[in-house]
Amino acid sequence: MRLRALLSVAALLSGAGVVSGCGDDAGEATGSTCPSDSALTYDNFGAGFFTDHCLVCHGAKGPESPKFDTVEQIRANSGEIDKQAAAGPNSVNTNMPETGSVSEADRRQLGEWLACGAP
Repeated sequence: MRLRALLSVAALLSGAGVVSGCGDDAGEATGSTCPSDSALTYDNFGAGFFTDHCLVCHGAKGPESPKFDTVEQIRANSGEIDKQAAAGPNSVNTNMPETGSVSEADRRQLGEWLACGAP
């Protein structure tokens, strides 16, 4: 009986959209905008940021999903990345990365880069 109750609770939780990992405790959208003079690109910002802060967990060999090995994968998840790790006028999100620190200035650049479409 006790096992059946535990299994029922587990089934309810999995069906209720309860997730584990990086989706937990998502922050708020940063409200970042893309300035007309933004010079941030994947080559001069995005690739280095994700290599330094994200790929150990969210790379091809990392244990977490989604994966961020390509700019296309990053673009597909940009809204969630913004809520987890970026900063802007509405929010400074520090849920990710779980290890290491990212300066607020780098988080603001991430927000800007994402707002520009991750060029």
